[in-house]
Amino acid sequence: MNNLRQNIDIKNTLQTTVYITPQMKQSLAMLQMPLQELSQEISSILEENPVLEVADDGGDDFADEFPSDGREDGEPAQPDEETKTEPDMAETVSGDDWEEYIGYEAGDDISYRPMNDDEGVDFEQFVGASVSLYDYLMNQLKIQPFDKKRLRIGEYIIGNLSDDGYFRTDTASACEELGVSEDEFESVLSVVKTFDPSGIASGSLRECIITQMLDGGCEEVYAQFAGQILEEYPSELASFKYDEIMKGMSIERDTFDYILSLIKKTDPRPGLNFSGSETRFITPDVFIVRNGEKFDIILNESGLPPVRLNNYYARMMRDASLDAESRQYIKEKVKNAVWVIESLQKRQKAIYKVVKAITDFQEDFLKHGAARLKALKLKDVADVTELHESTVSRVTSGKYAMTDHGLIELKAFFAKSAVSDEGDMSTNVVKSKIKELIDSESPDDLLSDQRIVELMGDKGIKIARRTVAKYRDEMNIPTMSQRKRLRR
Repeated sequence: MNNLRQNIDIKNTLQTTVYITPQMKQSLAMLQMPLQELSQEISSILEENPVLEVADDGGDDFADEFPSDGREDGEPAQPDEETKTEPDMAETVSGDDWEEYIGYEAGDDISYRPMNDDEGVDFEQFVGASVSLYDYLMNQLKIQPFDKKRLRIGEYIIGNLSDDGYFRTDTASACEELGVSEDEFESVLSVVKTFDPSGIASGSLRECIITQMLDGGCEEVYAQFAGQILEEYPSELASFKYDEIMKGMSIERDTFDYILSLIKKTDPRPGLNFSGSETRFITPDVFIVRNGEKFDIILNESGLPPVRLNNYYARMMRDASLDAESRQYIKEKVKNAVWVIESLQKRQKAIYKVVKAITDFQEDFLKHGAARLKALKLKDVADVTELHESTVSRVTSGKYAMTDHGLIELKAFFAKSAVSDEGDMSTNVVKSKIKELIDSESPDDLLSDQRIVELMGDKGIKIARRTVAKYRDEMNIPTMSQRKRLRR
C-alpha cells in the first residue's frame, strides 16, 4: 500500500511539470547558467535560429525596418513614393500586426546588449585563474568560522582527497595522525562535504550522487529512491536490468525513468572537473569591487555577444506575397528569438539585483572577513529584490563573485541564523562558540546544555537548550555525561 501511495504521489509530481513550455524551460536554464555555459548556449541558438543575429555595430537596424514615425496608435501609414513603385512590397505589416506577432510595438528596441560598465575599474586584479582542486577547496575553507585546530583538520581532509574527489582515508588513522578526536574530525568533514563542487569529499558513490541530487533541488523522495537503487541494485543498474529493479522496488516505469534521468545528471567524479592536472579555469560571473566604503556590482559578461532580430526577416515579413508556410516559420523563429532576448535581459537584471542585495546584507563580511558573515536566507534576498525564492536560488547556483577575499561562490554568502544582541548571527558562528566553550571546559566542571545556554546568554546570544543539543549533535559532540565517561 505504501509503495502504491508513493507511486501516486511521484506520478502527480511528475505531471505538474508537464505544463512547463519549452520556452520557459529554456529561460529558467539560461537564468541558472554560469557565464561560460551561457556563452556556449548563445552560440548554439545563433546557429539554430536565423532570425537572431550578432549586433556587430551596436545599432538597431531591425527597429529601423518598422520606424516610429510619430503617428498616433492605430493611425494607418501613408505609402511613400518608394513603396508605390514596388508591387511586391505593397503591403506593410502595421504596428498592430507587429505587436500581435511578437508583443512589441513598431520601433521598439528588441535586442540584448551585455553590460560594459567598467569605467575606472582595473580588471587586471580581477581575472579568472586556473586553480587546483586543493586551492579551490582551501579558499572555501578559509571563509569558515573555524579555529586553528579545525582549519588544520580541514586542510588535512582536502589534501587527502582522491583525484576523483572522494575522501577514502581511514578516519581513525587520520585522527591519530592529527591528534584529534573522531568527533572533531567528523564535524569538520561534514562541513567540507558542503563545499563546491557538489559531492566533494563523499565516502561513497551513493553519498556523492544523493548529495548532488539534493543540492540541485531534487525532492527528497527521489533522492531516497536513487539511494536505494545505488545501494541495493548496483549490479542490475550496471547491466541495464531495469525490469528487475522496478520489480524489486515496486515502482512504475515512468517513475524509474525519471529517477534514472536525475542520476544521469550527476557527476560521479566531481574532483575530475579540474581536468587531468587537477586544475580548472573558473571565470567569475560578477565582480564586487570596493569603492571607498561602498561596493560596486559589475557583471562579467565578457564573451557574450550583443544580439538582435535580423532585419532580413523583417523585410520578408513586409512582403504580402510570402506564402503561409514561410510566414508561419518566420513567425515561430521571431517569437523564439524575442523570448531568448527577453530571457537574457531578465537574467542580466536578476543577477545584478540579487548580488546587490547580497552585498548590502554582507557588507561587513566583505570588509572584514568570515567572522562577520551574517545570517542570510534566500527569502531575505527575495523580499528585497521582489523576486521569487526559486529565482534567487537559480541566480546563486553555480555562479561566482570575485571579491577582495578571492573567488567566492554566491551560495556561500547564505548562512543559517541565531538571535544575538547584535542581530542575527550565522549558525556556523554559534556552533563555533558552543564548541569553544566545550573545548575550554574544565575536566572537573563539564558543561551541561543548560549551562551552555546561560554562558551563551552572557555573550548576548539567545539560544534554547534544545537548539544547543541539536547543534552539539550536528558537530558530533557527546553529551556532558558521555564526555565525563570518555575522560575517565
